[in-house]
Amino acid sequence: MTNDILIEKTVEIIAARMTNATSIPDEKSGKNVAAFMQEIYNKLVDLNKNED
Repeated sequence: MTNDILIEKTVEIIAARMTNATSIPDEKSGKNVAAFMQEIYNKLVDLNKNED
């Protein structure tokens, strides 16, 4: 998968997760979401490498 597709998949996963979340939109929760998003992206990159 290309980087663009990996980013799209990451956003889809985060959007689905946030739909069911009850977090307050503030700086702390934003940082937590960003960290979670980075971890999801990193995992997708790793999985993508294994498929090659």
